Amino acid sequence: MCVGMIAFGSFHPLAAQSPGEMAAEQARMEAEMAASAEYGSEYEEMDGYGGYGGGYGSPYGGGSAQSDATQTYLADLVSLVDGFKLSPLFAPDANVDVQTGPVLSREADQAFAAGNPAIALALMCGHMATEFDEAGPVIGSVQFSPALRRPVWNVRWAVSIAVRGSEDVSDPDPIREGATTPGRRMAGGGGGPSYDDSGAMEEQMQMQMQMEMEEMNSAMSGYDDMNSMSMTPSAKKPVIKSRDMLNAEAETVMSENLGLVAEMIAEEFTKRFTAGDYGPLFKSVTAPAPADPRASMVRSPIAAPVVANPEMSAELDELLSIAPDSLTMWKPGLSYVGMGASDEMLLVAKREGIEFLLHFDVLLKPGRGDKTQNVSRCRMFHVASGKQMALSKGIDNLEAAQMVGTGRSADERAYINDQIAALLGIMDRDTKAVSMPQNLSAEAAKGRVAMLLGSPKAKSLHTLAEIRLYQTMGLLTAEEVEMAFDIVGGSEALLFLHGPREERLAMARKWAGRSAPSAKP
Repeated sequence: MCVGMIAFGSFHPLAAQSPGEMAAEQARMEAEMAASAEYGSEYEEMDGYGGYGGGYGSPYGGGSAQSDATQTYLADLVSLVDGFKLSPLFAPDANVDVQTGPVLSREADQAFAAGNPAIALALMCGHMATEFDEAGPVIGSVQFSPALRRPVWNVRWAVSIAVRGSEDVSDPDPIREGATTPGRRMAGGGGGPSYDDSGAMEEQMQMQMQMEMEEMNSAMSGYDDMNSMSMTPSAKKPVIKSRDMLNAEAETVMSENLGLVAEMIAEEFTKRFTAGDYGPLFKSVTAPAPADPRASMVRSPIAAPVVANPEMSAELDELLSIAPDSLTMWKPGLSYVGMGASDEMLLVAKREGIEFLLHFDVLLKPGRGDKTQNVSRCRMFHVASGKQMALSKGIDNLEAAQMVGTGRSADERAYINDQIAALLGIMDRDTKAVSMPQNLSAEAAKGRVAMLLGSPKAKSLHTLAEIRLYQTMGLLTAEEVEMAFDIVGGSEALLFLHGPREERLAMARKWAGRSAPSAKP
C-alpha cells in the first residue's frame, strides 16, 4: 500500500502539501495502519455506531491498559511529527536572490547608491574591461566631452564652500523661499524658517522610535538566537553594512549658509545630470527611501537575518569597507569637497578625480538691528587647469527681500534665477557631453592609447575601458588590445582578457579599490 502511494503520489492530495505536512500525514496513516493490524479483531466486532463509541469507558474493551498505552504512544508520535518543522530543510531560502547577467555593472550602481561615486565609476570601467562580451550597451553609450577633450561615461562634479564673517553674526540668514510677501516690504526680521523645519519634530520622533526599537531588538536577541537554530548554516546571509547615499553634513552646511541658493543650484544640476548631460552612467540611480522605524515593531515568529542591503554582494560590501575614504555626495552625481578657500578646495578636488567644481563664497555681515547681510557668489572651475570658467552675480539676501517686497521680482526664486542665469548658460555651453565622433580614425585611436599608456595614471580600469572602446569601434585589433593591456598592468591586466570569470571579477574589484586617491599602488 505504501508503494502504491509513492508511485501515484502526484495524484494524491498530499502532493499539494508542504514537506512538513506530508511527513506528518504519512506518520498518521502509518500509525493508524499499525494500530489496525494489532487490534483488527476488535474493530471487526464493532458495529457501525459502536466503532465511533469505542475508547475510554467503551464496553468493547478499548480502555484496556495495552490499548491505552498504544494510543498514548501514537498520539505522542503524531504530535512530535507535527511539531518538527521540516520546511526549512526542504524549502529554498526565501532571502536568496538569484541574479544573472553582468556582475560589475550591477555592483557599480550599488556602490553609487551607497555613496561612493569613485568606486562606482571604477567598477563600471571594470565591467567594460572584464565583462567585455556583456558590456556592449555600456561601451556604446559613450559620449565625448569637448571641455575635457576625451571620451566620457561619467563627468565628475563637486561643490565646496567658503564662509567669511560667521564669527560676527548669530545666524547666516540666507534667502529662504516665501520669506517676503511679494509686492510689500518686509516688516520684520530676515529670512523665514528653514524649508525643512516643519519636519524636524517628525524626524526627532522617528529617531526616538528607532532607538526604542533597537532596545527592543536587543532585549529579544535571545529569542532570535533560538529561532535561528532552526535554520541551516547555509541559509544565513552575511550582514551588509548600511550606507547612506548622500552626506547629511553637507546638506546641513549648504542649507544653513546658502538656503534657497543651494536648493536651486542643486535642482539645476540634477536636471542636467539625470538628462545625461554629464554622461550616461548613474543618471537613474536614486537614493533609497529611508526605512520606517515603525516597521520593526512587527516581528515574525521566525526571525529573518538582518541584512541592510539584500542586493549587495559580500564582495562589494568588503570592497567598500576596506577602500580608502573618498568624497561623499551632496546630491547624486555632485560630490562634496568641504569648506575652505577655493585654491585649497581645488587641490582636494584634483586629487579626488573631480573634473568640474562649483565653489561658493559666502560673506556674512551684521546688518541693521538683528539682521544679517548674506552675500554669496558661485564660481565654476575646470579642476585640472584650475581655470575659473564662470562667475554668478552677487546674491544678496537683503537685496532679494527688497526686490520681492517692492514687486521688482516675482519671488525669491525669480531673483536668484536672474543672478545665476549667466553661470548656468556657460555650464550648458561648455561642460555638456556630446555624441562621440563617428569618423575617428585608427591612427587617432592609437595615438590616444599611446598617450594613455604614457600617463602617470595609466594603470587604471578607466584606461582599460577606453582601450575596449576603440576595440569595439574596430580601431584596434585583438593583438593590439592584448599588447596595450600588458603594458598597462602586466599579468594582472592580461587576466582580464584570459582568466576565469571569478578571478577576473576579483581582480577588477582589487583595481577598483586602488582607484581611491589615497590608495597605495
